Amino acid sequence: MRKLNSGSKVRSKKGNEDNNSVYFLENMKKIIWLSSYPKSGNTFLRAMLSAFFYSENGIFKQDYLKNIAEFPRDFFELKLSNNFLNEIQEYETIQKKISSTNKEIIFLKTHLANLTINKIIPTINKDYSMCAIYVVRDPRNVILSLKNHYNLGTKESLNFLTNEKNFICIKNKDLSKGYTPILDWSSNYLSWKKQQNINTIFIKFEDLVFDQENTFIYILNKLKKFINLEIDKKKIENIVKTTNFKYLRQLEEKEGFIENKIMGIQNNNRFFFNKGGEQNFNKDLDKNITNEVNEKYKELLLELNYLKK
Repeated sequence: MRKLNSGSKVRSKKGNEDNNSVYFLENMKKIIWLSSYPKSGNTFLRAMLSAFFYSENGIFKQDYLKNIAEFPRDFFELKLSNNFLNEIQEYETIQKKISSTNKEIIFLKTHLANLTINKIIPTINKDYSMCAIYVVRDPRNVILSLKNHYNLGTKESLNFLTNEKNFICIKNKDLSKGYTPILDWSSNYLSWKKQQNINTIFIKFEDLVFDQENTFIYILNKLKKFINLEIDKKKIENIVKTTNFKYLRQLEEKEGFIENKIMGIQNNNRFFFNKGGEQNFNKDLDKNITNEVNEKYKELLLELNYLKK
């Protein structure tokens, strides 16, 4: 029986009922969230984890990504006159259903801020969550990646990053789905950092790119607290060889990116795996934009060592 996450409490009038409730909750905590602000390395991490958990030898194939769906995007249908409040009512039911399987764990990608809507509805339900991994990236480079991915101007990308009420969704003419409140860059990160209901492993995108093997092993060792796994050196070597950013870019050039159609960007001629660690805001971002980000997020940038005192 897995241990309850810290902060989880079960109350019952009778001892047996209490034990049954504990057992039920433990066995419903199956979701491992892969969370981040958009364009911060979530899919990069997902490629590594899918190669580790869903292949025999660690050699990555794009089809493995299908084992890790995105929430809420992949769990709703396109509808007319849809909005976030319509979908949030179904979050708990869907997350419960996801956990009501014979699988020991379920990885889910998300860009959701970890919020409580209208003071009663959590975006991330602790009763079905085993733990989370959060990837944070230097916001000045996030701006450049947003610019490429969404085909935005630099100022538009800055507005996207700093919009404290921002959300993303999938749209097709009058149809929409997957309403995801991401807020602004710092609010998204802090919503996970400050919450105490779900054990969360925090990593930097930059460490994932420039020290991929050690950072991935660090993540796996942290996951050992929640699941049984063995770290095979040869498998890790294969994962690093076939999921490093250069390899993924070459794979995309050869095969295309498997999720472009899902995201509605199949006609976008820009690469999903664009520059990765080579993205350099000092070279490619307007100094005025850089200064604006530095001023707005100074405290957090210093805390994350993205700025020097």
